[in-house]
Amino acid sequence: MARDSAEIKYGRKRFIIGCLGVGAFAVSLANFIIGHRAYFQIDHDEYRTYSSELPHQSVIKFDGEIIYDGEYISHILDGELPFPVNNNLKRLKFRPGSLPLSSAQSLQKCYINSTRYGNQIPDKTVMLASVSDTHKLIYRNIPKSSSSTARHAMKDFFDGNDRRVKHDELELAVHQLDYALISFVRDPLNRFYSSFDESFFRLGPWMGSGPIVADKPRVKKWYFENKYKVEKYPYLYEGLPTIGHFRKVYCPPDELSISPLACNDVPSIENGTLAHRFERFVRDYDG
Repeated sequence: MARDSAEIKYGRKRFIIGCLGVGAFAVSLANFIIGHRAYFQIDHDEYRTYSSELPHQSVIKFDGEIIYDGEYISHILDGELPFPVNNNLKRLKFRPGSLPLSSAQSLQKCYINSTRYGNQIPDKTVMLASVSDTHKLIYRNIPKSSSSTARHAMKDFFDGNDRRVKHDELELAVHQLDYALISFVRDPLNRFYSSFDESFFRLGPWMGSGPIVADKPRVKKWYFENKYKVEKYPYLYEGLPTIGHFRKVYCPPDELSISPLACNDVPSIENGTLAHRFERFVRDYDG
């Protein structure tokens, strides 16, 4: 009898443990299903046609900020995905050059407040022109559109000289004095990229000393007269004390290993350092 009683008690314990195990499994399964459905419902509400194949998880961190994959950003720009509704950020950042869109297509998606920097663009009454009285020829200067080359050509081949002239003076010379007026234009985006590159290059610390300005005293003098403009934004050239450090930001390593000037002959793209600092400068700049 004692043995039968012990077996009954042991059987009851096994039954209770088994029931508890089944109950725990059922609860876990229910939580998983509810959580799984809730997760995918949120995911569906937020991204609609989102699938795990889209590169939304392809992110890196730069200076404490999240940088998204350009392909994911392009899906948002094209309307295939909405801007994440539960994202606390007001904007999503991506690495320069990672958008699978052309420059023109990217520009069409940009929001530009044309009045924000209106007071920072001087309303000049005069303009730079190269004038050759000998040949009755005027070159109207447009920066970053072969302007330096054209001005040198005017001086070397047409006896031209740089002058600051008013618009009315140009009209008088062309319409009444029989001067010819020429100029060169350039794609606006290419002009911007060129200005972006040169703005970093011209005011870098390597313009104060070193091989680049060894035989250019006027360029060196200009640098010391204007470097105060960027000194209050020290982050612009942080970690870039020499032209060598600057080249490493945008020049592919294989090209840089061939020659310091090899990058001048091949397409290049900076690694995001300059664009990140430029965006910060735009926010900080007060005119």
